[in-house]
Amino acid sequence: MKTKILSLIVVSALFLSACSTVSAGGTAVQPTSNSSPTTTDQTTTISFSKDIMPIIQQFALPAHGSEMKGGVSLETYDDIMKYVVPGDPQASVLYKYLTGDGVPVMPPSGKLPDATIQLFYDWIAQGAQNN
Repeated sequence: MKTKILSLIVVSALFLSACSTVSAGGTAVQPTSNSSPTTTDQTTTISFSKDIMPIIQQFALPAHGSEMKGGVSLETYDDIMKYVVPGDPQASVLYKYLTGDGVPVMPPSGKLPDATIQLFYDWIAQGAQNN
């Protein structure tokens, strides 16, 4: 099951890298280590529906949609929230898989760009709202 979760996270990260822009003109700063990344624009709200879900749809749902490989489904906000601790990215399984923090990096094909990972970090840090 952990492998499936990791796969989902990797797929999500790939999607984010493909959409490597931050909404509303926010600027992401690439993390330089495993420490908490920071953003340069704390006022930019990351949108689940506009910023996060499209990445998950592209990269995670092929494996973690209706087929639910490994018993992990990421089709809905509620499904995704099983792997997120709102307000605490570093305690969130989803973020750990994106960064390879003690677990294999997802996607298995390679780590997503830092800007994409930063987008997930910011969304989780902002409370992982369903907006």
